Amino acid sequence: MTTPEQAPVSALADPDTLTYAQTGGWDCVLCGLRLIDAPSRPLGTVTVERGSARVVCEVWACAPTCDAAPARQDTSEPGHAGAATSTDPATETEWRAAIEHAAGCLACRIPGAGCETGEQLLHAYEKAIRKARAEEIA
Repeated sequence: MTTPEQAPVSALADPDTLTYAQTGGWDCVLCGLRLIDAPSRPLGTVTVERGSARVVCEVWACAPTCDAAPARQDTSEPGHAGAATSTDPATETEWRAAIEHAAGCLACRIPGAGCETGEQLLHAYEKAIRKARAEEIA
């Protein structure tokens, strides 16, 4: 499905409640099921606004149909050992700061350009998510 054909998903899912994994296409946008473990289909796009940053994300759902029952599962991100999504306010604040910066920074959008501020914000987010994860386990 190409971008012009995709319908906005805002009527099905509130963009403000979606997790990083849902906007990244790793989890079903409707029920939260890890899509690596299930067949999936593109559902459309959702616009996520964080402060001055506005990002259009392609989102996916379970295939062929999603029963929209929230799934409890491992929330670690593919390729990011130890990283996890969280609803912790401090973690969300760090993530928003990193996203807002990246949306307006050309160096952050060019692989290997080496934006020091972007790296610092990303490391602050990673530190916050590790702390939140440690508190969940404890």
